[in-house]
Amino acid sequence: MKLSARRAELLSLAALLLQALFFLLTLFISYRTGSPAVRVEAWHFLGGTGIWLILLLQFHQRRMAEEERLDAEQYRRLHREGKDTSVFEGKMIEEELHVAGRRLVWLEKYLLAVFGVFISVYHLAMGIWLYIGLTPTDAEAAGQAAGRASELAPGEVLLSAAAFLVGMALVSFLISRYAVGMSQRAEWRPLRAGGSYLLSNVLACLSLAVILGFAKFGYRLPEQVTAYVLVALMAVIGLEIILSLLLDAFRPRIKGQYRRAAYESRLLGLFSEPGGILRTAAHAIDYQFGFKVSETWFYKLIERAVVPLLLAMAFSLYMLSSLSVVPPGSVGVLERWGRPLNVDSPYQSGLHLKFPWPIDTIRKFPVDKVHIIEVGFERFDPKLDDRGRPIPDKTPILWTKEHWKDEYPFMVAVSEDEGATGLEFALGEQQPALATEIAALPEEQEATAKSEFEYENFDILVVALVMHYRIKDVAQYGYGRDYCYQDPHELLQSICDRQVVHYAAHSDIDKLLGPGRYETTQALWGKIQAEADQRRMGVEIVFVGLESVHPPIKGPYGSDKGVAEAFEDVIGAHQERQALVLMAQGEAQEKLARAEGESNILLSQARAYAFERPTVEKARAERFTQQLLAFSKGQQVYLLREFLSVLDNNVPKMRKYMIVSDKVGHLVLEIDLEERLEPDLFSDILYRAETGDKTGPEAIRNRRP
Repeated sequence: MKLSARRAELLSLAALLLQALFFLLTLFISYRTGSPAVRVEAWHFLGGTGIWLILLLQFHQRRMAEEERLDAEQYRRLHREGKDTSVFEGKMIEEELHVAGRRLVWLEKYLLAVFGVFISVYHLAMGIWLYIGLTPTDAEAAGQAAGRASELAPGEVLLSAAAFLVGMALVSFLISRYAVGMSQRAEWRPLRAGGSYLLSNVLACLSLAVILGFAKFGYRLPEQVTAYVLVALMAVIGLEIILSLLLDAFRPRIKGQYRRAAYESRLLGLFSEPGGILRTAAHAIDYQFGFKVSETWFYKLIERAVVPLLLAMAFSLYMLSSLSVVPPGSVGVLERWGRPLNVDSPYQSGLHLKFPWPIDTIRKFPVDKVHIIEVGFERFDPKLDDRGRPIPDKTPILWTKEHWKDEYPFMVAVSEDEGATGLEFALGEQQPALATEIAALPEEQEATAKSEFEYENFDILVVALVMHYRIKDVAQYGYGRDYCYQDPHELLQSICDRQVVHYAAHSDIDKLLGPGRYETTQALWGKIQAEADQRRMGVEIVFVGLESVHPPIKGPYGSDKGVAEAFEDVIGAHQERQALVLMAQGEAQEKLARAEGESNILLSQARAYAFERPTVEKARAERFTQQLLAFSKGQQVYLLREFLSVLDNNVPKMRKYMIVSDKVGHLVLEIDLEERLEPDLFSDILYRAETGDKTGPEAIRNRRP
């Protein structure tokens, strides 16, 4: 076939220029849109320039070898006819006519492998470099956690970028299919490598065009995932080329048989030529069964019908987008080309039929769900057990211990009696040398210098607030009758933040920490609801509560001692002072009560003594009168009675013996002093006579002393 490599050479040159142009254009689009996925695709485009460059060199050398072969045939024909007029020998001329052929052999034997190494190293190195670029730094991660993630370009720029990507995909698809079609010829078989790689660019551009359309409506996750997928694709291509190089070193070389280049990806060939899968499977089946299965009618039917079947399956999957399910507790608004149709009467939960995407979409609103907004803090990720259930955190909540993943302090006013200008702290503790210099200035300059360090009476507190709301009006919340908000939830978050900041700046720190928490929640509830109604957001605030209010845990100016710890020291000092005051008051009350009791005792004793003295003396006087009367009646009897009474009263519980005789000195008395264990009959009769007791002897015996 005459000069068959010329067309492939021109195609390789056009594809090389096109690949380089699309690299620059995609790189510009990535900077214009700010999309990391588009930036990765730009370097993916650049990876194909190496393949088209080696194809250009290969087909150029083939063309040169073809021209050289034609010149050699013409020389041999002239030599046979005797028309050769050259002064040189024929053998030398023939050797010079095969220089391009030898170069072609060297190129296909060594240079293809070298380019394969370069292409694989490029894909692996760029994959690693792009992956590192996609991984956020600590500062970027902190910004994303705080809601300050990098934003894409406006929606108009994204749509124009998507249109350019679709155009590039269309042109690349035409070149790719043309190259793959030419590769069916044995002379142009190497074009399959470039066509397959360019087809991967086509698929990536189409995917990015769709993803940028999603990003216009705020869906950033597909764009982020696609960036990582493209990076992984480049790394896989690099690894596949290295593996092909290693396997090719041990593959036997048969003269005249086509050798697949290492940079010709088998993985991308599945997409560029899906029929090759069936042919490979057919060859394997032919080898296993021992006859030509690929020549049977069933195989030919499948080979002819595989593409229509795949298209039918794709169409069926696409038509499934005509069905939409609205979950329980939600309503759905039908949007046709982005325009809502049934805002006033949205679809209720259930299955609904519509036109397929992107003509119709149903936007779902969970109207029965209670949405939560947290202000001033961020919770820890929940700990899960083996079954995936959250484990309740029973750790005591203390001011000095971290109980949130992140906290955002607010400025709070301080009462006048506890406020401070901050001059003593700023100059005395932070900059003592500067305080000395300011003190040495004249009076007017000293006042001016000190005024620079004065600040208002404000403090900082961590206020953790939780707000619950429910969607009340779908038309206002999702589309806005007077105002339309792209993200109502984010707007409501900003409203809560602003209201908490404003309220805290005008509230007293003692009020927020003490008895004013309920009043604070009610006031914020009303303010947030009022602003939401003013902006016609269509939401109903159902709950506002304070999770916690406490001083910041970390101290200012890099202090090791935290604010909460210092605050606890102050509160502890106040409590100790109050405890001492209460102890003193209790001790005072105790002493006063004891003194009052002792006073009452002394008064009662005095009153008793005042009553006792005259009464006793009066009784003594009356007794003396009676004693005198009795003595006058019988002196001896009275004296004896008094004598016996004295003995009985002063010598109790003792046995007494009475001797009635005037001649005591002449009597000899025998007295039995032994103690009787049991009284005799005479003693019982005597006791009964003395006491007049009529009971029996045993009872008398038991009652006797």
